[in-house]
Amino acid sequence: MSDIICQWLNVELRLSKVTEPYSFTRDFANGYLIGEILHRYELQDDFHLFSKQSTANAKLNNFTRIEPTLQLLGVPFDLAMAKAVMQGRQGAATHLLYQLYIQLQKKKKSGLTATAMEVMQPAATARLHRVENSIYTEHRQARRKQHEIMIQIQSAIVQIPKPPHARTSRASDKQLQFRKKQEVEPMSTVDKEQWNKEYIESIRQRLEEDSAAREQREMRRRRALMEQLQAHEAQQEVLREEQMVSRLMRQTQQEKRITVQLMQIKQQKEVLRQNRIFQERQYQERRLRDFQEALDREAVLAQQERLERSEEIRMERELHKQLVAERAQARYRKHFEICRGILEQIVDLATKAGEYRLLTANLIPVKLMQEWMELFFNGKPLYEVASVDPAPADPTPEQIIELEKLHILNNQDYNEYVAMKGEWVWHEEGESQAPPVNDILDHVLSRLQSLIVPLSVSTPPPLFPRFTIRACMLGKSYSGKTTCLAKISNGRSFCFIILNQYWSLRAQRGAAVEQALRTGKAVPDQLLVDIIVDAIRNIPADSGWILDGFPVDFTQAQMLEKALNRTESDQAETKTHSNSATDKNSPKDPPPPSPALDLVVLLDISDEQVLERAAHQAVILHDSSMHHKMRSLGLLSFFCLFVCFYRISGFHETWPKLEKWFGDQQNILVKIMADVDEDTLFSNVKIVLMDTMDSVEKGAALGHSRKMSTSSSAEHTRPESACSAKSKSATPKSAGRRYVEEPLPKEIPVYLVPYWENVCNSYVTNVKTVMQNLRSERELIIHHLYNIRENFRQYLQKTDLKQEFVSAWQRDYNSVPDNIREDEETKGELHQRLDDLRERLWDICDKRKEEAEQERAGVIDDGWLDDHTAVLINHYSALMQIEVGRFQDSLCLLRDYYTAMCKTAFPESTRGFTRVPLIDITVLAETQQREEEEGDEEQKQMEAQRVQTSNSATDNRKAGKKKGAPTPQQEPSPQPVVEKNPEEVKRKAERKRIKQEFTAALKREEHAVKLRLELIKAHALRTVSSLQQKAEQAYRNMEEWLGTRFLSEMNSIDQLTELVRQHIENGVQIHHELVLQSADFCVDGDTLVVASPSPAPRRSPLEQSRNSTLTVQQLHILCTQLRKTAPAGQNQHYSN
Repeated sequence: MSDIICQWLNVELRLSKVTEPYSFTRDFANGYLIGEILHRYELQDDFHLFSKQSTANAKLNNFTRIEPTLQLLGVPFDLAMAKAVMQGRQGAATHLLYQLYIQLQKKKKSGLTATAMEVMQPAATARLHRVENSIYTEHRQARRKQHEIMIQIQSAIVQIPKPPHARTSRASDKQLQFRKKQEVEPMSTVDKEQWNKEYIESIRQRLEEDSAAREQREMRRRRALMEQLQAHEAQQEVLREEQMVSRLMRQTQQEKRITVQLMQIKQQKEVLRQNRIFQERQYQERRLRDFQEALDREAVLAQQERLERSEEIRMERELHKQLVAERAQARYRKHFEICRGILEQIVDLATKAGEYRLLTANLIPVKLMQEWMELFFNGKPLYEVASVDPAPADPTPEQIIELEKLHILNNQDYNEYVAMKGEWVWHEEGESQAPPVNDILDHVLSRLQSLIVPLSVSTPPPLFPRFTIRACMLGKSYSGKTTCLAKISNGRSFCFIILNQYWSLRAQRGAAVEQALRTGKAVPDQLLVDIIVDAIRNIPADSGWILDGFPVDFTQAQMLEKALNRTESDQAETKTHSNSATDKNSPKDPPPPSPALDLVVLLDISDEQVLERAAHQAVILHDSSMHHKMRSLGLLSFFCLFVCFYRISGFHETWPKLEKWFGDQQNILVKIMADVDEDTLFSNVKIVLMDTMDSVEKGAALGHSRKMSTSSSAEHTRPESACSAKSKSATPKSAGRRYVEEPLPKEIPVYLVPYWENVCNSYVTNVKTVMQNLRSERELIIHHLYNIRENFRQYLQKTDLKQEFVSAWQRDYNSVPDNIREDEETKGELHQRLDDLRERLWDICDKRKEEAEQERAGVIDDGWLDDHTAVLINHYSALMQIEVGRFQDSLCLLRDYYTAMCKTAFPESTRGFTRVPLIDITVLAETQQREEEEGDEEQKQMEAQRVQTSNSATDNRKAGKKKGAPTPQQEPSPQPVVEKNPEEVKRKAERKRIKQEFTAALKREEHAVKLRLELIKAHALRTVSSLQQKAEQAYRNMEEWLGTRFLSEMNSIDQLTELVRQHIENGVQIHHELVLQSADFCVDGDTLVVASPSPAPRRSPLEQSRNSTLTVQQLHILCTQLRKTAPAGQNQHYSN
């Protein structure tokens, strides 16, 4: 970098002093060479004022003058940089020169002068530099003037000499003479007095003289100062006269120069005028030529713009086709995924059914198939995807699926159990029975609930005035909605609502909209609906309204329906507090409310037509932007055209649901083709609106009459219970019952309602838990029975030692020499050996049969069946305990309720809380042996009891016949009437009614719990008996497999014996291996156990010579010799 700078300074600029890299710090410390560099580039006009000295004033002068120029160039130069260069710090001058070199090279390339750079400089920066320079210049001039004045004042001051000390010396001399005279001549008293007077007089005189001298000195000092001032004023006056004379003389010379300059300027002005006229003529010609060129250029640009617009339209159409294809592909993928999921579920269902057919021997339980179908209809996988035992605290997505499956199955089992359907249906003498309903308990719970939460009075619908039409117009962008509505609203008594125009109706709504838009989010749907409702409220009565482009999606349509009709489409059902079963005689649900809109008009238009209209609108906006020089408007039009694609795509996504909502469900949708001219579209829409308005006016009277009839019939219906949603209206027997409703203390409902809610929640949870345990136990039983069957089958298929004995016997048999096989004794010996082999094989079969029977007995006696039977009984006992506990909780609730009304305590049950005992599985094995021992004794006792009971029954029948009908009781004699207090009589009557109602409620609850317990008992017996039957069937199958296997093995041994006896009688060896595996016998034809005879010896490959016949080898040798002798095939000796 230093070499580049040195070459630039010494070669290119040729400064007055040759510089070297090591002398930069010293050469540029005073700033003179920097000013010379700037002067070479015509940037430093005051270079003649620079100083080459190295004093502080010279450095300050030089750097002060170059600072504005460096600031103009953009070189960073401040006080710290100036001090660093002045003090000669290492690298400071080099860094400054490098920055200056870069900026000067840029200035050289741009070809700008100092004036141009000042003009191009920002106004604020230039003004700041001018202010700084002017302040610094004024400060220097003020300091110079002050220094000159001080020099002049110092030169004008006159030094006044001090007066001599003559008076002081004379006084001392006189005093000395007086002392000498006094010493020489002693003085008398008169003389002393005279002397004192003279002395005092002299002192007074001397004081007067001193005061006169002081006055004279003061007058002389003032005179001297006045003379100095007059001399200074005279000097200043002379200086001013000289300056005035010099100025007057200079002004005269200037006037002469000005005269000459005026003549020159006049001539120059004439030349400039002529030049300007010529230049104006040239400018005029240039303007005409430029105008013509601009017209041609605009024509070319317009043509190019048309081509570009046509190309953009083509590209946009291609993009639209691509978006349509992508949307179709996405729809295809969606449908494919749906079909794939359904197919996978069907395959899972088929494989699951096949698997359980294998597990249950083609006897799949109906309940299991119902569970699979429920999961299939809910879209859940049939196979387990994750384990949820124990319940995870933070479940994974797979575990969440498993938990949802459990929830679905638990709800299904609970609903069947509560409604007594499916496998929980009650069958008694071939008739089914519905779950009992306790209307008294329902009334109690309804009253308690109403005391805590009073029945909410339904809020009246919003007070909207009567409208002639309520409609909305939907469609794609540029379909003509706003244009048609604007034409129709002129001269008609209805208005159309555009959402954007009503955002500022209320300050609160507008602030919410502005806040949502500023944060970059969409305006909430509820806020849009509120704005629409506010706008509708402000529309006068007997007029109509049409919404322009609203609602956009299905969510907005539902919210608008809810806001205009005040209907809850998705009201959640309350919890069941009394009975979980539903009443078949309950009234049907009320019909859905009428639609909030009278008409929905869809302006149907193709996507290509929308794009053409958008392109046409964009061209109009672009032309207007070119005409007004507003490029932003043109860019905005192109942006709107680009956004049009996404609006079309969004309409295709949201319209199917809206079409189903307005067309299929509400039947208020009318489609009008919008790809026609404006007048035709206007007339079609007008006809549809007029027809709708006529139908609305005709149906107003009919709707009013229907409303009156509905309100009159509603007065005679009894409202449903507020405490339960599933317990519907009372049964026909209790429809006319009047319940006791005495006042209750406030704390009773507050305590009983949460208590009953906890009872119901615990009841539902416990029942679902028991159902889940029963399902798990059922799965375990199915898999266990299949496993024991398969394990026993595999046990029967295990290998034994029969093949080894057969192979050894076959080797011994084949080792017998062939020459003695025909001997009768040998045959007898071989038959004896065969009988021994058969006996041994029979022993092996018997032993395997005994082992298999022991294995089967071990499976039967392992206690698994008893344990799981006990587990099932415990689960059903827990379910009974749940029902008993709920009955006791109901009893406590009713007792507390009626006790509070009667104000007298009802007698409590002395039995206490009933608990259903469970079976201890650990003790079950010990008690089983005792039961077997005591079984005989119990049978004997039961037979004796049967005899006694039969005898007692016959005796009772005989006694009844002898006794006859009971004698009627005599009526008591009437007692005298005693007058009683009517209030006390009424109180007793109320207490009696309370007791009767309490007793009736208890009886119904008792009947319900007994029915439930009998149902659980019957279901438990069916389940246990089914388990016993399945286990016995599995044990029978094992026994059948064992017998079949034993018979097959004995048959295979007989076949082996028969084959071997044939070979013995024929006297031949058994060449192939005899195979006896498990229950199968065969002869392996691929395996030989006897060595085959050796083949005949091979003949020698050499040919033997016979008599005079040559061998082949001799012939080959002869041929070779002949070829050597006569290669050409002819002997030359014989040829010559």
